[in-house]
Amino acid sequence: MNTPSSLIVGNIRDGEYEGLIAEGITPLLITDSRATRKIADAAKIPPTAHYDFSKGLTAELIDLTRRLLDEHSFTSVLNFREGYVAITAGLCAALPALAHLHRNVENTLDKALQRQCFQQSSNPDLQVMSLAVRIDDLLTRPDELPYPFILKPTNLYSSLFVRCIHDPQELLDYKRHEWPALQRYVNGKHRETDQLLLEEYLQGSNHSIDCAISPDGTISSFPMVDVISGVDIGQSDFQHFARYTPSILESDAALKGRCHRLAHDAVKALGLKGTFAHVEFILTAHGPRILEVGARPGGSRIHVIRQAWRMPLDVCYHRALSGEPLPQAESGTPQRSFGIVTPFARADRTYDGVHQVDRIRDLPGFQRWYACVRPGERIGPVSNGFQNYLYIEFRQPDTASLRASLLAVADVDVYAEKPGDAQVKHILLIGGRDSGLDWDTAQHFRFTLVQQPAQLSDYQRQHASLVLTADIANLAAYSETIMRLHRQRPFDAVVSFSEQGLIPASQLGERLGIAHNSLHSVEVSRDKLLFRQLLQGSRYELPCAAIDSADDARVFLARHGPAIVKPVNGSGSQGVYAISKPKDTDDLPLQGHNLIEAFASGDEYSVESLSLNGQHRILGITRKHTSGAPGYVETGHDFPANLDDASRSRIEDAVLWLLDRMDNRWGPAHTEIKIDGQRLNFIETQTRFGGDQIWEMVWRTTGVHLAATTIAAMTGVPSPVPESQYVQMAIRYIEADDATDPQQLHAHLLRHPFALRASLHHDKFGQPIHRSCDRHGYVLLACGADDNRKAFNAAISHPLFNTQGQAQ
Repeated sequence: MNTPSSLIVGNIRDGEYEGLIAEGITPLLITDSRATRKIADAAKIPPTAHYDFSKGLTAELIDLTRRLLDEHSFTSVLNFREGYVAITAGLCAALPALAHLHRNVENTLDKALQRQCFQQSSNPDLQVMSLAVRIDDLLTRPDELPYPFILKPTNLYSSLFVRCIHDPQELLDYKRHEWPALQRYVNGKHRETDQLLLEEYLQGSNHSIDCAISPDGTISSFPMVDVISGVDIGQSDFQHFARYTPSILESDAALKGRCHRLAHDAVKALGLKGTFAHVEFILTAHGPRILEVGARPGGSRIHVIRQAWRMPLDVCYHRALSGEPLPQAESGTPQRSFGIVTPFARADRTYDGVHQVDRIRDLPGFQRWYACVRPGERIGPVSNGFQNYLYIEFRQPDTASLRASLLAVADVDVYAEKPGDAQVKHILLIGGRDSGLDWDTAQHFRFTLVQQPAQLSDYQRQHASLVLTADIANLAAYSETIMRLHRQRPFDAVVSFSEQGLIPASQLGERLGIAHNSLHSVEVSRDKLLFRQLLQGSRYELPCAAIDSADDARVFLARHGPAIVKPVNGSGSQGVYAISKPKDTDDLPLQGHNLIEAFASGDEYSVESLSLNGQHRILGITRKHTSGAPGYVETGHDFPANLDDASRSRIEDAVLWLLDRMDNRWGPAHTEIKIDGQRLNFIETQTRFGGDQIWEMVWRTTGVHLAATTIAAMTGVPSPVPESQYVQMAIRYIEADDATDPQQLHAHLLRHPFALRASLHHDKFGQPIHRSCDRHGYVLLACGADDNRKAFNAAISHPLFNTQGQAQ
């Protein structure tokens, strides 16, 4: 005679099978071959077989199940995860001997279909307003919607991507942020859909009841489990922060009975037979109202109910599906109160262990904690698609004491996110590269980065909370998100080191009332026409005009001679043209708003400065090399420039005058000038550090990290101690033909005694260089205090650094 056995489909976790083994029921586990950390100890429940469930229901799985049935004559089929519900149902339907199990569970897999079934019930507690919608349809009539309401995917569970929408702006925010994240999450999954549910917002406490349903439809329901959700602890999502039992409703017999009727009627409305059900509902001011039903046990419910009630739900499920009487509970009252906290990080971040463990252990009733995530892996909120990864268990003599302990965990900074320490400041960073948040003391700050997906780096993903947007210059697209984040965890300063992020950063700083650079300063630097107007009436005035046509350019040429034409808001040598005669204007590609200014002759330099609360400091002057007319693409930089004291003082005085005139308050500035004899002309200025690795040359020669020093000063944190590595540096840009071997060229460049680093773009070799982004690569050179500076200067003057062909 075969011993009692149960087939378990898919993975199982510790805490979900121990009752079966204690009862002498053999678990036949077909484990999922895909890697996961949330899996039971194989030494305690050895897998009977392995199967890749990503393949879905196949003849292979059906044949495997048939063989196990013939060999063991198991009488129940159990699954414990939402992801295995559909496969389990299909598997039972494919084998006549199992066809009485898991019937109609497809009604639970589509929340829209669930609602339709509930609407047919006579129980008013199942009547909740719900509409199947598409996000684009909602955006066509945002002012007509019944705010507040819930938006949720129709085919996901665990509160994934569930959002309460309070107004049209939050709806637009959902479209721009949560909706793309949801699409990425479901991409390739079997149950993906473009449909959402718009549901009535049910305000109240969250509860659940798990049920076992025999093949003939007999329903057995088990003790209520209460849920503390994100909104209960002051957060904006619907994460299940904790679950515990006995319920706070346990002592109210009438209300308890009504809740169990809701669960039974929900199961009947869905037509479930030979399966189990996890019924979630909200206790509102008007009584319980249904949320949803899953054809599986609730998360951690088997473990929680066993610990509190001494009731083996796994055995109950097996007996119910086998058509056998359920085991009798040891008593009708709980032995103790038991609960599990599963705190989520507030934003996407890298897990680095559990913080403040001693505080957790000191909480009354603490039992143990365990994590299903390793340091270095990503964690985040449930609204971003993350599921439970940290578990903390408590046991108390009564529910009130237990609930107090569970809620106390919300005050513990388990992921070191809160800026409670005076040294941890919250920085809002708009765009930019890794250099904006990568330095030795950056761990003293918490970063929220607004970034464009194409510009997002792995380093940024690991070291900042992210707000993704298609265009950082379009503040309207993400301003409401920033305001909401500021309400949840205030920012201490906002800054940008990216040209497109400068104006949004200053605008946000004014709105939030936090440290930021002057909006006037940024606007003057970004608009080249405004910049020229700022200089009018000073000794640095240069003839200029706004132009829209070649005729305008010819008129200017006739009056002022050779000129430069550039976009009003351009950067990186893009759209810059030198003209000296009327014929040069014939093919002038004028697009958008353009500026023409008198050509300033002489040697070109840039000045690297730092403003801290309106106090300006010149860090150094860079000698610039360009390709000359017509495009003036920069081909190299030397830092610091080789200048006599008088010239250096003259340049520094001019830039300090300019920074004051602009009212520059915070951060670096990169100011380009030309000197021709006694004449100094400003070319342009930007309230950011210089590109082309100039920021790095400044850092390595002066010891001042521009981003680090700016952010530290803005937040009152001590600045990093300056430590210079070199006395002089240079960068040279490379031009190579398409036959050049990039590996040989790279090795050749690094053999130079002063070479520090080389970077090449092989895909651009042989292509013309019309602007900065067309350049083929660069070599960075450095001269230490003990090196021969004359040899260094001779080396960086060598023409082969600018033109490297196959022969080199």
